[in-house]
Parts: sequence; structure tokens; C-alpha cells
Amino acid sequence: MNNKMLELTEGNVNKGLIKLVIPMILGNLLNIAYNIVDTIWIGQMVGPKGLGAIAVSFPIILILMAIASGATVAANVLIGQYFGANDEDSVLYVSKVATTISLITSLSLAIIGYIFAPMMMRFLNTADSIMEYSVSYFRISMIGFPFMFYYFLVSALLRGIGDTVRPLIFLAVSSVLNLILDPIMIKGLGPIPAMGLNGAAYATAFSQFISVAVSMIYLKMKNSIVKANPFNLVFDFNITKLMFRIGLPFAAMQLITSISWLLLNRLINTYGESASASVAVSMRVDSLSFLPLLALSAGIATMTAQNIGAGKMERVKEIYKAGIKLSVGISAFMALFSVLFPEIIVRMFTDDMSVLKYTKSYIYVVMPSIIMLAVMFSSNGVINGAGKTFMLMLFAFCAHIIIRVPLAYIISPKMELWGIWTAMAISNFFSMSFSLIYYFSNRWKKGANIASHSAAEHNV
Repeated sequence: MNNKMLELTEGNVNKGLIKLVIPMILGNLLNIAYNIVDTIWIGQMVGPKGLGAIAVSFPIILILMAIASGATVAANVLIGQYFGANDEDSVLYVSKVATTISLITSLSLAIIGYIFAPMMMRFLNTADSIMEYSVSYFRISMIGFPFMFYYFLVSALLRGIGDTVRPLIFLAVSSVLNLILDPIMIKGLGPIPAMGLNGAAYATAFSQFISVAVSMIYLKMKNSIVKANPFNLVFDFNITKLMFRIGLPFAAMQLITSISWLLLNRLINTYGESASASVAVSMRVDSLSFLPLLALSAGIATMTAQNIGAGKMERVKEIYKAGIKLSVGISAFMALFSVLFPEIIVRMFTDDMSVLKYTKSYIYVVMPSIIMLAVMFSSNGVINGAGKTFMLMLFAFCAHIIIRVPLAYIISPKMELWGIWTAMAISNFFSMSFSLIYYFSNRWKKGANIASHSAAEHNV
């Protein structure tokens, strides 16, 4: 059995968690850096219409990525548990079924998105001046969507067996190639014609295809125990049902979070252009803060899944404690730095004084509460690794839809943006509380060991 499993089910928990998480953090940083540079290329070479078309398409792409995350999280949990149980036959079998489900899902969504792109853009009230840009950009993005889905799948499968380095390499190949091709395909070079915004979309789709090819070659050459061959498909109703049971609630949780942000944005926009701009800056501050926390949560989930599969429930407690120490330490430092030096952070994105004022208020109220979210991400990681994603969806619905959004609308008339930020901080407290109560109730342990039955024998 691969030594990587031993690092996650045996030995020092802190060392194993850190080794697992660092490549994921680097991957998230690389992804953010790529998105920033890609936006710069489009903004400089295509102009406002190009940026507008991307902005219009973003909510739909966010929904599609939520669906992709649900499918891949389910695969990660199952692979992790069977790998921890030292059941290589089931690891291989589940990876083949997961590939089949992912291929069917991604192609279906891509076809639907391509056909109904004009209708979707009209539904989003896209301005006539950018309608053609938006439709063509989204349709080309749909061509690349199955490749992006495949990358998410391979990352989840490899993470399940404790390998987070290879997904980082695949992402690096795609990102570097994309950054090279972007200006060439936007402006043209030699025999390559100038394609404007469509060129940027084609560059992304082609780069994702190359990443898929590299990952397929790697899995074949290394004779990996996980397989993601789209030409060798296996369908199993029981495993499919189990993947939907784990994956759908996780996807719904992502959608709930996105919907709550959309509802808050609608409220924030009533306070003017500067308030709206502050959200863009605040979300970037959030994304930087959440990078290590999300990676830690995913690492905790993988380690939990492997140790549940290995029958080492007591070790899961050590994983949780290690995760809490790391995440709280990181979040406390980031919160303290943000509150003490807010202008340094905000001026990275803008020098506008009105935007600066609103964003500073966000930092003062919301950023200290990321310590509570750090605790939540750690316990959610354990719950996720146990496959209890329905509870995570329920917690998100209660915290965001029942508490955060209504509270923001109730108190913002008197406190303006401070009221919205306060509602967010309060809902973060409840998110942490719901997760901790469930974790310490130990209910997540019931029926958590999916790997007690062999997937290869169709007894899941």
C-alpha cells in the first residue's frame, strides 16, 4: 500500500495534515493569481465589454461549479474510506463509477448550457451592448466545462489516497499554458487570428483539455490505484445513489451560500456605488482569508475518511484537535493583522476613500468572526469525511437563509452597512455553534464507516 496512506492513518497527525494541506493552499493561490491575471488581460485587451460578459456569466458558472464540487466531494469521501480500509479493489471500482457519473453529468450540463445560453443571458437582464459577447463567451466556456469537471474529479480521487501534489502540478500546467495563450488568442499572433474575448475562452478550454490529457497520462503511466479513464466506464446504481446522497447536499450547501450573498448584495447595492464596490474588495479579502481554512477543512475531511475506513475513530479526535489548533492560529493572526492594518489590505485593491471607509467597517466587524469560522471548518471537515453532508447543508440553510439574510434586512435600516456586517458576524457564530453541537453529539459516527462493505462486490 502507498506510503501516503500510512502518513494519514498512522504517525504524527500534525505532520500528515500539514503535508496534505500545503499543496492545496498553493493550488488555491495559483488559481486566484491566474484569475487576476486573466482578468487583467481581458480588461486591457478587450475592454469593459469583455469584463461585463465575464461578470454576467459568473453566477451560472458558480452554480455549475457547485454541482461539480458535490460530485467530487462524494468521490473523495468514498475513495478516502476505502483507501483507509486497505481495499484497493473498491478504490478502483468507485473511481471508475465516479468517472462515469462525472462524465454523464458534465456533458449533460455543458450541452444544456450551450443550447440555452441566450435564454440564460436574457434571464440575467444582460445589457444589449454585451449580449453577443456574453452568449459566445459562455458557450465556449461550456465546451471547456467537462474538462474542468474532470480536473476536479481527478483531484478528489488523488486527494482521497493522500496525494495533493499531483493535482497542483496539473493545475500549474493548465494555468501557465492559459496565461501564455490568453494574449496570443485575444490579439492574434502569426497564423493565429485575433479572436477577442472568444480567444480568452478558447485559451481556457484548450488549457483545461491539456491538463486532462496530462492527468490521464500520469494515471496510466504510474498505474495508479485510482482510474479516471473516460473510455472505460462502469455504472453501479448503489454507488451512484450513495454518491448522490453525499454529493447533492454538499452542492446545495454551496448554492445556499451563494444565494445568501446575492440577497445581501441586493441590499448592499441600495447604499450606492461605493458600497457595491466595497463588496468586491471585501470578497477578495475573504477569499485570501479562507484559502488556508478551506484547505485545512478539505485535508481534515480526507484524513477523517481514511481513518474511519481504517476503523480508527479515536484518531479522528486527534485530527480534529490538530485542525483546530492550526486553523484558529492562522485565523487569529489574519484577523488581528486585518484589524490593526486595514488600510494596507484595502489599498491593495483601491485608493477610493469612500470604498476604503466601507471596507474598513467590514474588516472591523466581520474579520474577527473568521476565528469562529475556523472552528466551524475544522468540525465540518470531520462531518464531511464521515459523509454526513446533509447536516452541513442544514446548518448552512439555518445560518445563512434563516438568520443572516433576514437579520441583515431587519437591522440595516438603522445601522446601514454596519448592520449587514453585524448580521454576518452573528450568523458566523451560529454556523460554528451548529457544527460544534453536532460534532460533540457524536451522531456523525453512526453509519459513518461506508468501507465496512466492499464496493467491488456491489454491497455498498
